[in-house]
Amino acid sequence: MLNRWQSVIKYNALLALVLVVVSGLAAQREVTCTPAELARQQAALADALAAAAERIKADPYAALAAWFETGAAAQDAALNCGYIPPDVATRAVGDDVPRILNLLDEVSADPLNGQLLYNSDTLACYGCHVAQAGEAAPALDGTYTRVEETRLLDPALVEYSITQYLIESIVHPMEYVVPNYSAVMPTDYGQRLSLQDLADLLAYLESQDGASPE
Repeated sequence: MLNRWQSVIKYNALLALVLVVVSGLAAQREVTCTPAELARQQAALADALAAAAERIKADPYAALAAWFETGAAAQDAALNCGYIPPDVATRAVGDDVPRILNLLDEVSADPLNGQLLYNSDTLACYGCHVAQAGEAAPALDGTYTRVEETRLLDPALVEYSITQYLIESIVHPMEYVVPNYSAVMPTDYGQRLSLQDLADLLAYLESQDGASPE
């Protein structure tokens, strides 16, 4: 059983190392949290671990659960402050549209894989946007053209880019429902798609620049 103070000291040392690494990355990548905010979050995480250490003797399993939760919170804090993990391409992309826009340059998009994903039974895009196009959902054909020439003229989408609109349509489909269509799009694609998957889908959708049936 780890001594309470040993665990706290080790964790604080780890957090300090994380802050050093983040500071070192600042010259290469944008860190969106101030040093004061990073320090505040470090202190909060250290307090959480110290509270968990108090429970080690009485309930070691609960202490482990608290360690696990604190570790997850530390990862979330790093991501929210601009950290880009090495495996960013394969992680669930989430539903933070501005962050996704900033991360797209981290991967090289493959429209052919995007087409495979679009037509897959797993995502089921084809069923609504091709097989039932115009009834269940807008048609795949002319997607890029339609967004550029029609959708972005809606006052609700002022200052949107085409890519921003497409991302939001996938990970936040209820934010803007196309007039005359029902809100039937699944809302969990942010958890089901990786950054690479989403980039590939976007590349495929942006290749649909022919005439729109609408």
